[in-house]
Amino acid sequence: MDSASYGNPQLQIKQLYILAALDFIVEGAIKLQTKKVITAKTFENHITYYLCSEMEQIQMTRKSDIIWWDPLVDTQNDPDDPLSRGEIDIKFRWAEYPSDNDRYLAVEAKRLFGKGSSRADDYVEKGVMDFVNAKYGRGHNYGIMLGYVLVGPLNTAIVRVKQAMEGRKVQTAEHSTFTPDCSLCPHPHTHHSIHLQQGTATLITLVHVFLDFS
Repeated sequence: MDSASYGNPQLQIKQLYILAALDFIVEGAIKLQTKKVITAKTFENHITYYLCSEMEQIQMTRKSDIIWWDPLVDTQNDPDDPLSRGEIDIKFRWAEYPSDNDRYLAVEAKRLFGKGSSRADDYVEKGVMDFVNAKYGRGHNYGIMLGYVLVGPLNTAIVRVKQAMEGRKVQTAEHSTFTPDCSLCPHPHTHHSIHLQQGTATLITLVHVFLDFS
């Protein structure tokens, strides 16, 4: 990829990598759930650090190097402005492109609550919109949204997200509605939505995975 296309590679992420990333996330979350260290007051970044630590333990056991990841990575999001930056919660990369920083799979995470203020609005406006606005995954065909559900019921938190998505179809440039879809991840609380990414004319599929830490 030449430097002129930096930040807009029209990257077609292979499903093999997406499946591997989702598998690490879900298995790591299952192990984290058993440790009971996450509470309703745990900061989002702390949950991400905990999750990535569990994922690293799984990777060492499997001795797999097809992909690797880093938490909370500062990343340039505008190819013409080096000062325009964002912090990707989890940035997956793969051995096939070891030195290309723009070939990655972005994961954005948000806390959610099944009671009281759900924070579903933030999930959409400060999470989904980061992909729609090409802040993360510029020109990429896939991105991942994680919902850390800290207070149940889990299904209520998901319904609140669905309602927030339905109320922002124009804002999110929705091409395909938020709907249950386990085709890339067997985790039962997985949804997909497709959006037209602004500034790139790329259709990006967001895989929404809701993790129950309540």
